[in-house]
Amino acid sequence: MVQAACLCEIRSVGRNTREQAAELSAVAPLVVTGGALQLVGPCTLVTSADKTIAFSSAELLRLAPEPLAIALTLDGKKTLPVAQWVAGRHIGVGIIEFAAPFPKDDKLDVVPLELGAISATVDTRGSPAALVTVVQEGDAFARRAVDVHVDAVDGGGMSDEVITRLASPVDPADAAALVEGATLFAWMAADPVLGRAPETVALALAVAYKQKTFKPRDVEALAELLGLEDLGRALPIGGAKEEPSNELGQIAGEIKDKP
Repeated sequence: MVQAACLCEIRSVGRNTREQAAELSAVAPLVVTGGALQLVGPCTLVTSADKTIAFSSAELLRLAPEPLAIALTLDGKKTLPVAQWVAGRHIGVGIIEFAAPFPKDDKLDVVPLELGAISATVDTRGSPAALVTVVQEGDAFARRAVDVHVDAVDGGGMSDEVITRLASPVDPADAAALVEGATLFAWMAADPVLGRAPETVALALAVAYKQKTFKPRDVEALAELLGLEDLGRALPIGGAKEEPSNELGQIAGEIKDKP
């Protein structure tokens, strides 16, 4: 698949230029077709071994009208229909399957992430991070990056509940930003010890923080962050060939052991 130098055409928040990272072009508009395109929200495409899927908020998908598609160009002129979606094992994550293979066209504004660009943990390691979403501007769309702080909340050690990670806006002006279904990206610095170059990594899915119990920053949290472990089960690893199946349920299942 051909990687374009920059397909972002993004409306940035703040003064940094990290939003020009090519990895952000994996974030696409999820739309309702059948007339003028109506934006449902963002989704993010991931590919491995010639299979491409997308993920977004299960709540967005559940409430969305049909038929659904993703816009492959930000002018909305090219779309790819959604065949079906299923809730992942991580509650809140919706795994999307397309009705046709992702086209190999270097003129598209959407370029799926390789599975290796997905982090196994929701840990920014202190790196700058932003939620990347999509907004509609007339008949066209644009990506928007909202810089955030990421905080882990464990209830003050008073419970055995799983640690919740919250995203709070760096700029208070972004307190009302709509980020349901957005993907958290982090810009990791080089690690000489591990021999790793600087990289842009997708870490988590943003969903509404409805509980509102904790407020780790002065501004209320924009979203709760969900890990992306389901993607490792939904996609074949490396050069493994996908076993034919008509059941989407298997896409979100465990990877099968082969003799």
